[in-house]
Amino acid sequence: MANKQMTADEILEAIQKMSNEERWKLLDKMYDLYYSKEHLIIKAKRKYLEEDDY
Repeated sequence: MANKQMTADEILEAIQKMSNEERWKLLDKMYDLYYSKEHLIIKAKRKYLEEDDY
């Protein structure tokens, strides 16, 4: 199956067809991917701990 570049309008239409449960899952995943800085904090802590071992 070839990947098709979707437009914003097509994506919004697909979201409108989702159940509320699926919309919440999508929002959670988008937050984690695009807005959450938690992964950066964890990475910095690991680096700090690795440097502290020496």
